[in-house]
Amino acid sequence: MSDYMPWGRGKGRRKGRGMRLGQGYGRGQGGFGRRGGGGYGRGGPPWGIPGQSFMPQQIPVQPPPPNAVRVVVPVDDATGLDSRVSMVFARAPYLLVIDIVNGSVVNVQPVPNPYINVGGGAGRWVSEWILSIGARIVIAPLVGPNVMGMLRQSGIAIYNIPPGTRVIDALRSLGLVGEL
Repeated sequence: MSDYMPWGRGKGRRKGRGMRLGQGYGRGQGGFGRRGGGGYGRGGPPWGIPGQSFMPQQIPVQPPPPNAVRVVVPVDDATGLDSRVSMVFARAPYLLVIDIVNGSVVNVQPVPNPYINVGGGAGRWVSEWILSIGARIVIAPLVGPNVMGMLRQSGIAIYNIPPGTRVIDALRSLGLVGEL
């Protein structure tokens, strides 16, 4: 018998308190379904597939050129500098990595966000990734207090820009780039 019990068949000493079909607060007295006992935790593997845990994915990003300032912006689409700044930080569909040298954009790389569906702590995972790629500036409408503390302790500047702003307009308004 495998560890995966999709319907949460109860087994144990007490009557379980079923919440939904196949879920309960463990150790029920037999039965299936709603309020019939539940058991084995949530009726399936507790946090995903047994034997697998969430590991941060390495997102392939080119190293920055010499003397470049690396900027990361959460965006809603992958259209480069014409992308719009996303309303959310860690759960944005794409993270735009921009390298700027002497006020000119030299590299723009949209990266699909692999942390968008993480159950909790997505901001921490994205922050660690931002640190690992050598970014020095983050442009976002709002970041949480834990993420802000983590990035600021690492010396990364955080600029707030209203959501929906084009990335190139945000870079110009902050004085990071001149006219293209």
